[in-house]
Amino acid sequence: MKRLLTVIGMACSFAACKQKEEELHPEYKMLTSAVYASGSLVPEQEYKVVSGVDGYLVEALVAEGDSVRKGQLLFSVSSEVRDAQQEGALATVQRTMPTVSRDAPVFKELQGRIDVARIKMQQDSLQYIRYKNLYEQQAISKSNYERYYLQYQSSMKDYVSLNEQWAQQRLSGDLQLQQAQNQLSVTAAQMNTGKLKSFADGRVYDVYKKTGDLIAPNQPIALVGAGQMIARLLVDEDDLNKVYAGQKLLITMDAYPGKVFGARISKIYPLLNKVEQSFRVDAVMDEPLPVEMYGLNLEANIIIAENRKVLVIPRSALLKGDSVYVKKGDETVKIKVEKGLEDEKWVEVKGLTEQSIIISRP
Repeated sequence: MKRLLTVIGMACSFAACKQKEEELHPEYKMLTSAVYASGSLVPEQEYKVVSGVDGYLVEALVAEGDSVRKGQLLFSVSSEVRDAQQEGALATVQRTMPTVSRDAPVFKELQGRIDVARIKMQQDSLQYIRYKNLYEQQAISKSNYERYYLQYQSSMKDYVSLNEQWAQQRLSGDLQLQQAQNQLSVTAAQMNTGKLKSFADGRVYDVYKKTGDLIAPNQPIALVGAGQMIARLLVDEDDLNKVYAGQKLLITMDAYPGKVFGARISKIYPLLNKVEQSFRVDAVMDEPLPVEMYGLNLEANIIIAENRKVLVIPRSALLKGDSVYVKKGDETVKIKVEKGLEDEKWVEVKGLTEQSIIISRP
């Protein structure tokens, strides 16, 4: 009795399966095929404002939503260490300048010695010339002549030596002042590194820090964007050969329910994101958005083919490996087909005809 019930049950199950199978024919439909992509709305250019030095944020001249111009001062980062360095460098310059001027005591003293040496040299020169003439007239001895000659040579050397000392002192003073001024310029440049300016005309989208916060080097303070808003999309790597620059796409956003925005691909980036197995694509909008909000989530359909008449079958009838069950006489065989365009419900198949009988199984 149990065996009989089992057989009857199997027969009923087989009959139920047969009833669930559906026969259908491929048919021609107007099909629009698209590649799906997700992404967000971002400005064409964006950069983070960072400080090259550490310190405290002492001044924030912009806030979220403000428009900025290229070169405009945005934030000021100060540091007590840099302030002290600049004050010290300025004090060094101020102390050095009086010591190297022509009125400095060291130069006055040297100038006085030079004047005395010059007068002595001039007097010794006159004496030398006088005794030289007398010697040539054989009015004096050679030893007397040589004494005045050596005296003149000595005073002339003293005069030259003092002038060289003056020039050397002047050079040393100039170098000392230049070093002090260079140090002041360095500290001033370091102070300017705390003055953070805008690199382009744009808009401030976010400010991460507030006045009084401690800022570390290379730590972001704000996010600034420039240019028009674009759609930054992630496209699956399997669809790489289906997209190209200038291609049309349709974009929808949760922020604008029921509205579809046209756009076109402007750039395809040649770097694969191996984590998400996708590559980046940028698209420009055909028309400005009502409100340009940074970071809005969006979905896009990149149009592959639009309104083409092709032979299709339901997607549910397509098996793994791109194959289908086809009825041939009293037999059902599994054959492989070539896919073409596809959408959510239909898929183009090549290798079948309208007379082919497709067996669709759940």
